Amino acid sequence: MTTVASPFEQWILRPDPRPTAVLRLICVPYAGGGPAAYHAWPRALGGAVEPWLLRLPGREARLREPPLDNVDEIVQQTAAAIAPELRSPFAVFGYSLGAWVAFELVRELRDRYGLRAAHLGVAARPAPQTPMRHPPMHTLPDNDFIDVLDRRFQAIPPMIRDSPEMRAIYLPALRADTTALETYRYRPGPQLDCLVSAFGGTEDADCPSTDLQAWGELTTGRFQLRMLPGGHFFLNTCQQQLLDALSLDLLRALVP
Repeated sequence: MTTVASPFEQWILRPDPRPTAVLRLICVPYAGGGPAAYHAWPRALGGAVEPWLLRLPGREARLREPPLDNVDEIVQQTAAAIAPELRSPFAVFGYSLGAWVAFELVRELRDRYGLRAAHLGVAARPAPQTPMRHPPMHTLPDNDFIDVLDRRFQAIPPMIRDSPEMRAIYLPALRADTTALETYRYRPGPQLDCLVSAFGGTEDADCPSTDLQAWGELTTGRFQLRMLPGGHFFLNTCQQQLLDALSLDLLRALVP
């Protein structure tokens, strides 16, 4: 007999369920990524935090599903799946494209479901109200698309670049996520009232500190900006520093 996953289980991976945890942390991956981007986080964050890793269609366990290419659709479907299981306090963290999804998810949970986040963490992505710095690339032919992505983010492993089979697996989600990123438009609305933490890489030319600083305009709560050593994917090269800083901010968010 086959067990059908609930909407929550379809959208959220709980690698280490912690019913007594003080806080739930919803982790949103970067473009083309999935829960594996945060595989080390449950142990590193300690028992007080229970990570909920977002499972988007078109990758990992949901590889056979068509990926979504619109931020609003991603946010609405995610919120509908998790809201019945979510309780305060909770926080949301998003990396690169995931930062914009995380921001809109916090707004959707607040506006539609009356659930207020204690903390929003964003990394490697300018604030959504800042102008785009690059021409769109999501409509480029495959080879050009991969070349531009690799030049900007150094994000395409040789195994994907050189293998038609691997391209067929990973490119649809990567292109859908890039489409979502480049077609997203920020809509002004009520400010958040939670602590917002922004993280950037000192060598990430795509996301300067001035663009990260603009995240502070989106909340009436406290704002913290930290620049960490590395390029766009300092998540991989500077993970412990990121986790140490994020853990501190999660603690601060729980203190009035």
